[in-house]
Amino acid sequence: MENEGPAREFLAECFLPGVDEAAVRELDERAGRSAAELSAAGDPVRYLGSILMREDEVVLCLFAGPAAAVRRAAERAGVPFERILEASRSNPK
Repeated sequence: MENEGPAREFLAECFLPGVDEAAVRELDERAGRSAAELSAAGDPVRYLGSILMREDEVVLCLFAGPAAAVRRAAERAGVPFERILEASRSNPK
């Protein structure tokens, strides 16, 4: 396992024509299961959930972990991503 420093967050951007909430729930289940299995095997990655942008038919899947582990989790789950981008969130007070 490579050492990439502290866990970072990444968005897997998926263009999914005709996507609905049921499809997103199923994608979330696969991604969560994949991340949990990899993490249990020593590859530290977590699935944090998704955002559905209905009008654009885009789903953003949020992961935390090293970049390579995030990619492995997304690929293993069959997440149909166009790209994976590093992201940061703000927490308003």
